[in-house]
Amino acid sequence: MKLAEWLVTKGIRQADLSRMLDVTQPTVHNWVNRKAPPSSKQMMKLYQMSKGKVGLKDWCEEFGVE
Repeated sequence: MKLAEWLVTKGIRQADLSRMLDVTQPTVHNWVNRKAPPSSKQMMKLYQMSKGKVGLKDWCEEFGVE
């Protein structure tokens, strides 16, 4: 599941997620709009928060990594 989709299903705004992960809102915006991937540490936090719905495979698909 893509991060943007998960945020919508959970009703979480980018600003809310940025506070939860202690990053800036523009950073979350970049993740959602596929301008930059999160760090591995942030990927793990997102994986845990989403209970496995947003995982490494999703980021690899987003950024063309096989």
